[in-house]
Amino acid sequence: MWNIEYRRVSGGGGWPQTGEDVLAAIDAVDIGPVVTLGHSAGGHLAVWAAKHSARVTGAVAQAAVLDFTRHITPRALELCTEEQFSEASPTALIPIGKPVICVHGDRDEDVPVEQSIEFCAAEPQAELVVVEGAGHMDVITPGTEAWERCQTAVRTLARGC
Repeated sequence: MWNIEYRRVSGGGGWPQTGEDVLAAIDAVDIGPVVTLGHSAGGHLAVWAAKHSARVTGAVAQAAVLDFTRHITPRALELCTEEQFSEASPTALIPIGKPVICVHGDRDEDVPVEQSIEFCAAEPQAELVVVEGAGHMDVITPGTEAWERCQTAVRTLARGC
């Protein structure tokens, strides 16, 4: 398992640099097929990388921001153009062309579960896992049902490699 880091806006990042960093890291790790996993904004990157990297065979999106047109902050509008939103937004990239499992809590206070519901309704290879009673951080908190569901999702996709 590898944890990919990328430049933040304050460190020379932004778009498309952040996406380029993720793809470069995937290419740099010589381990064969890759299943990406990411939470919130990282979930966006996990799905985006699945679309853009031949090495990625599937993605697990944990409470992911999947449609930038529905989850735009004023700060984001200062940093990106509409064209960049389209290039980066997983919903705008459908079909992804690989399996995606979206794990989302139904009580997510930061990223509405509708992000995953609507993405999965539009993406033919997506599977939706809604965890009752789970909030935004439960999908990354070991020992929670949401975390267990994420682990199962990764194992499921890894078996397909």
